Amino acid sequence: MTPTNPLSLLSPLLTLAGLVGSFFYIQLSQWLRDLVALHQKVELNRFAGDEPQKRAIIECRIEYRRLATWHIYAVNLSVIAFVLFILVLGLLMIRPAAADPMYDYLAIALWVFLAVFVGLASVLFWLGHSKAREIGAILEPKRPSGG
Repeated sequence: MTPTNPLSLLSPLLTLAGLVGSFFYIQLSQWLRDLVALHQKVELNRFAGDEPQKRAIIECRIEYRRLATWHIYAVNLSVIAFVLFILVLGLLMIRPAAADPMYDYLAIALWVFLAVFVGLASVLFWLGHSKAREIGAILEPKRPSGG
């Protein structure tokens, strides 16, 4: 029985990480775009002087609750963790093939993909979270506790 070259097993892992990572990047980017658009709508209607502005603020509150739910955060963090797991697993899998001439190229590609994914996912997640907090502060200001 011939031992399996670990580098040959890397392709399915990279395909999986690439597909999930790409779809996730699109979803995370769309989440951020939706929050930016909602923030703009909130800013335009925040003083709610007339009836259409009051209606718009109600719509904004509904949209905010849809975009800033714990489900969104749980899915985002789960997908980030899954892609990181796949990439780290890939890096660990190819270690026994360090003598292979392609090892260095694959290892560099994995590390670069890992760095780019972590960087982009972190920035988009942080920006989305920050924008959600800004919107929440406008739509649901803390009320002073009275006594």
